[in-house]
Amino acid sequence: MGVAPEGARLIASGLSTEVVETILQSRAPSTRKLYALKWKLFTSWCGDHQQDPVNCPVGTVLEFLQDRFSTGLAHSTLKVYVAAIAAYHAPLGGTSVGKDPLVVRFLRGALRLRPPVRPRVPTWDLAVVLEALCGPPFEPIEESSDHLLSIKTVLLLALSSLKRVGDLQALSVAPSHLDFAPGMAKVFLYPRPGYVPKVPSVPPRPVVLQAFCPPPFRDSDQQKLNCMCPVRALDTYVHRSALWRKSEQLFVCFGPPKRGLPASKQTLSRWIVDAITLSYESSGLPSPLGVKAHSTRGISASKAFISGVPMQDICNAAGWSSPLTFVRFYDLDLRVTPGSSVLLS
Repeated sequence: MGVAPEGARLIASGLSTEVVETILQSRAPSTRKLYALKWKLFTSWCGDHQQDPVNCPVGTVLEFLQDRFSTGLAHSTLKVYVAAIAAYHAPLGGTSVGKDPLVVRFLRGALRLRPPVRPRVPTWDLAVVLEALCGPPFEPIEESSDHLLSIKTVLLLALSSLKRVGDLQALSVAPSHLDFAPGMAKVFLYPRPGYVPKVPSVPPRPVVLQAFCPPPFRDSDQQKLNCMCPVRALDTYVHRSALWRKSEQLFVCFGPPKRGLPASKQTLSRWIVDAITLSYESSGLPSPLGVKAHSTRGISASKAFISGVPMQDICNAAGWSSPLTFVRFYDLDLRVTPGSSVLLS
């Protein structure tokens, strides 16, 4: 059974190859890869049920979704399946599969039957991690390994910028995209040309990081706090990585066989999780379970909110078009974590 890719279907509709290529670029490479994987699973299921995945009736799509739902998949995952199928499936009555009334009602029913459960308490303690970043093995930063410097820097940038991993991956060390202010008071970072953020409706803004407790220090406490400074870590990282980098992407791999090559989003996510886990281990604490790189956004935004930062400033930094996004998906109760009292005092 042949499967016509989305591009071939669009070309068959009379569009030119150039037009189709531009249309296909509307989705990020990661999205296209995800859709292809979901579509492959759907075509395999259709093959087992003697159905044509491109031209099957809506009932077949619904049976497949019910089969996936019965395995325990969440509503959000089912929506990805629908989007992927709609990208490849022929329109039904001139309408996309994703807009079919029965498909819409099915997804609504799945949401009611299995509403998402979002944890209100973070899986790791910000205060524990920040305290650990100020001591061995992360400090002295000049003596830390390339591995430790890399994971500390990406974690500090994730925490201080509120950006997604994809946004961090898009940053560059090109002179026109990285600018340290005089005296290292702040740094301006710009994404590479052509980068489209996950929420393109939000006007792109440069990442501006302020120095934290820069020298000269009045006492040892200020010197310790400076170890949390993202500007300091970034400056050290940029100069150190210049010795091995082979790309203008800001974050590059530090170990063989890809040393110096651009770090993928998956690699950056792993670095963030590794930095959090190692922070706990170096503090003599058991590693937290279920840590995800994306959690830095919720923890940082929640900490900024309870510290009095205006909500609009938080939304601008995180790339959220509305405060509702923060309230629905990222607002955490940081006060319940024991170590948070250290930062809030």
